[in-house]
Amino acid sequence: MTFNIALNFEDGVTRFIQCNAGEKVLDAAYRQKVNLPMDCSDGVCGTCKCHCASGEYDLGEDYLDEALSDDEAQARQVLTCQMVPTSDCVIDVPVAAAQCKTALATLGAQVRQVNLLSDTAIELVVALDEPLAFLPGQYVNIQVPGTPHVRAYSFSSQPGSLEGRFSDP
Repeated sequence: MTFNIALNFEDGVTRFIQCNAGEKVLDAAYRQKVNLPMDCSDGVCGTCKCHCASGEYDLGEDYLDEALSDDEAQARQVLTCQMVPTSDCVIDVPVAAAQCKTALATLGAQVRQVNLLSDTAIELVVALDEPLAFLPGQYVNIQVPGTPHVRAYSFSSQPGSLEGRFSDP
């Protein structure tokens, strides 16, 4: 079993990673080339402290109170080196994506269909080069290569599919 983890960086960039059952978020991030802030990886320093905006997780008890106080834990502050998700989660990371050597993800796709749903709404169906992870309520900015035009679309397909369905307005 895997869980989708949305990492929301302070500069507005969101990266998605998959975390295996029993895996710590920090380990999953590094495995997927997202270098979250860290120092000790043992729950001692607090460098990896983030806020979990939604989702369920286990922090265990192998960290120092100096790294994460009981009040902070009650306020859903987490140490990513200790956090083991038990559901999909959204984590607010208090640094810019560039500091974590990550950036906006670019994913290739080929348009398969454009369906007119009404006078003001369309559905765009694409074949994705790789599966796309997302959480409910999120959207994607789609840009046609070679143009400056970017438009936001809502997801109407399931996460992890190789067929992307997006609707607009």
